[in-house]
Amino acid sequence: MAVIYSYPTLTPQLGDKVLGSNIVDASGAAVTGNPTVQYTFTDIKTLVDQQFIEQFSASSTATSQGPAAANTVHQIEFGPANNTSTSVTIDVNGKVTWLKTGTYYVTQEYYLGGTQNNILLSLFRTYDGSAQVGATHVENYKVQETADRTRVVIKQMVNITDAEVNGYHVYQMVRDSGGANDGTLYKITNNNTWTATPSAQLTISKLT
Repeated sequence: MAVIYSYPTLTPQLGDKVLGSNIVDASGAAVTGNPTVQYTFTDIKTLVDQQFIEQFSASSTATSQGPAAANTVHQIEFGPANNTSTSVTIDVNGKVTWLKTGTYYVTQEYYLGGTQNNILLSLFRTYDGSAQVGATHVENYKVQETADRTRVVIKQMVNITDAEVNGYHVYQMVRDSGGANDGTLYKITNNNTWTATPSAQLTISKLT
């Protein structure tokens, strides 16, 4: 084979092809041997042109929610069930069920508060029923005033494979005993007739 730079230079067309290594299949599973394959520029463009499309945004209207005691897991709720998406759904208990393979972008948003002068050590995680998914998110927060709230935002990219379709994730929090037995998610009531800010909100988008 000649040295690559010795070949002529042309403007690529969408029907032209390039060589590459097949690392994962369409379901996200690893491909044995990483075979060399051809890709058309049309297919590469389709892949690059993908965007995250929101599947749903769910939020809790409860005044407050949180663990009953230190080191006790609380499963966070996000309001009514939502099954409008054919890719992912959520039930009233905050259980998210994945219906299709793909890459998802998950944003959790909470408003955390407690009693004045208490130091909160609140831990958040994603759980699939048998194991934790991703890292533990830690909030170490000293409450200045009882009415104070700190905003907690957790962003996570999730790749769902064939084996994970119809599986689920839930979102949990605990009050770590290294801090006060305190720390609750609160809804914020706003002035000027603006709608309330939920204690917990979950937004899931899919790369499409």
